[in-house]
Amino acid sequence: MSGKSLFNRTVDWLNANRIQVVLYIITVILSLVLLFVGNKAVYNKETVFLGGYEDGAVTATVTDILLESKEPNYIGDEFIGEDITVVFDCEITKGDMKGQTVTAYERISAHDAVPIEVVEKGDRILLVESIEEDFDWCLYDFDRSIPLWVLGFIFVALILLFGRKKGVNTLISLGYTCAAVFLVFVPSVLSEKNIYLWSILVCIYIIAMTLTITEGYSKKTLAAVIGCVSGVVVAGVLTVVFSRILNMTGATGDDTINIIMNFDIDLNALIFAGIILGAVGAVMDVSVSISSSLKEIHDNVENPTFGLLVKSGVNIGRDIMGTMANTLVLAYIGCELSATLLQVMYSSSPSTLFSREKIVAELLQALVGSIGILLTIPLTAVVSAALYTGGKASEKPPKEKKPKVDRYYVEPSDEPSLFERIDK
Repeated sequence: MSGKSLFNRTVDWLNANRIQVVLYIITVILSLVLLFVGNKAVYNKETVFLGGYEDGAVTATVTDILLESKEPNYIGDEFIGEDITVVFDCEITKGDMKGQTVTAYERISAHDAVPIEVVEKGDRILLVESIEEDFDWCLYDFDRSIPLWVLGFIFVALILLFGRKKGVNTLISLGYTCAAVFLVFVPSVLSEKNIYLWSILVCIYIIAMTLTITEGYSKKTLAAVIGCVSGVVVAGVLTVVFSRILNMTGATGDDTINIIMNFDIDLNALIFAGIILGAVGAVMDVSVSISSSLKEIHDNVENPTFGLLVKSGVNIGRDIMGTMANTLVLAYIGCELSATLLQVMYSSSPSTLFSREKIVAELLQALVGSIGILLTIPLTAVVSAALYTGGKASEKPPKEKKPKVDRYYVEPSDEPSLFERIDK
């Protein structure tokens, strides 16, 4: 009976919201189609997943440690550490050789700046073919996929537990966002397409897709989309302008040098793309918060005027502003913490530190993204107020006219008069 009741409630809900359901399905399908078309337009198999030394790597589990030897390593008379060699048996867990037990080795040199961990029994590892005659296989790296899958499962479970229907929408939009970055934007860069154009297209796709899937089709969503796009456009324009003013080359580290040696890529365009992609999430959060808050005010306040909503939106934005700006600054610094530490160590003064392009690029990302957030607040407030009220100016309710009162008039009392008391 309860199953039938649930089914009936589901059918009733679908009938009552069939237009929104149809639009939702169309949005999900259209988003997938756009991803497919975008990938086909930019994908070049000659520049993606070219492989390297790890080609042919197989996963295995260490079953037994056969030998662990340590030899001292000297440079002249100075002891610098120990060279470690570990020989072990392991069982291959995937591929054509699944189930076979092979012998492999791991070698750790004292010269290694960051030596890999010594394998232990039960470790999941990646093996590659050895170049030494004594062994067919050697350790390439640890297999870290299963812990990541477990963490991802916990993340998905928590989203579904707390978000329910919204959680499903969040996961769908997150999946599309990751696909847009790795299946469209990254291949467009490696295929030497126009980075400015494709980063803007990907950002617009992420904004429109995420907000329509998570929030549905409404004035609230439209206001959030317009406010978010406006904030990202401001961030993009500021990035282009100040990149020229600051004489940026885009060469902020070894990775960018390697990129420019292999591809004909505008490194300043990469900075532009990194800034607007990094700002989209925070700007979208701000625009949705303001448009949703103003929708609640409009629906629950008597006579919600344009001016009232704009003022409320700006006040709400002030509370969001501090945390969002901190989010961007800390995110950019945290991602490049090692490089930042080196830049600080090798600078002779604050003036030279803040002239280094690596540091300037990080500050540019943080400042431009934060300015985009700040300007998103009033833009979203104005757009939301205009959509919710039709752009009407402040309308004050007419004042009620108070009736004229005779100042000599005395309100009759229930108490008996003096003459009435004498008569009694």
